[in-house]
Amino acid sequence: MLYSMTGYGQGVVSSDDVVVFAEAKSVNSRFFEASLKLPTILSGTDAQFLKIIKNYVSRGKVYLSVHLVKYSGSSLWNISVDEQMLDAYASLLEQIDSRLVPEHTCVSLDRFLTMSDLIVKVPEEEAQKRVFRVALSAADEAMKVLRKSRRDEGKLLQRDIQKRLLDAKLLVRKIKKLHDSYSPSRFKKLREAIETMADDIEIDQIRLAQEIAYIATKSDCTEEIIRLETHFARMDKAIKSRKPVGSMLNFTLQECHRETNTIASKTDIPEVSSLVIDLKEQLERIKEQVQNIE
Repeated sequence: MLYSMTGYGQGVVSSDDVVVFAEAKSVNSRFFEASLKLPTILSGTDAQFLKIIKNYVSRGKVYLSVHLVKYSGSSLWNISVDEQMLDAYASLLEQIDSRLVPEHTCVSLDRFLTMSDLIVKVPEEEAQKRVFRVALSAADEAMKVLRKSRRDEGKLLQRDIQKRLLDAKLLVRKIKKLHDSYSPSRFKKLREAIETMADDIEIDQIRLAQEIAYIATKSDCTEEIIRLETHFARMDKAIKSRKPVGSMLNFTLQECHRETNTIASKTDIPEVSSLVIDLKEQLERIKEQVQNIE
């Protein structure tokens, strides 16, 4: 069961006098990353929202934004003046005023309102709790929809990967069949070629047999074929797993490429070389799809 790393989800939750809208989207990434955008009233609650994200996603970059659409209850904020800071400013203004006599200064009240360090803004505790509860529900709903969209896209990727994996298996079977059919005649052909080239030279038959066996062994691809079949079986099992397998599939495909390249360098059979090219193409296309898998 594969999940894509790309998806989108929304969630809107209302409760009494609170309405919250949450939006979640995700894109490909080698690791898990999360980006949060919360209303000011929810500052300091990032950990709880990150926990919700991790409940639904284990890999990929996730963007979650939460918006307070409506709050019709009592005030969200308790606003007061920092008395000590106000006294400090007043004292400073008096000093400036005395220095500029007789041209007295005139400071309007709205200037004080622009001094952010004078105004103490604290969330109203009960209002913050109500908004927080609704926001968590909206975020959970958005992530649930996101998870479903990732699964829907994952199904499409899974079908394509399984089809191409089947094609790759068929190619390996053809390679194996050709390789095995050529093996019995490989000793004979090598011996005949060497004897033809050394027609007038006395040949040590034991040494000749050893050298031919060595050459034949160097071109034997049986081990690589078996490893490819093992990797394909592992991938089949992973695709049916309920766990995130994107990283494992990617690593296994790297191993498949390595074995395929080794076969290409070893084989002296033209038909096998042609099949290896087709196999590389299928593996590359599977790899492209796996880059999107969680």
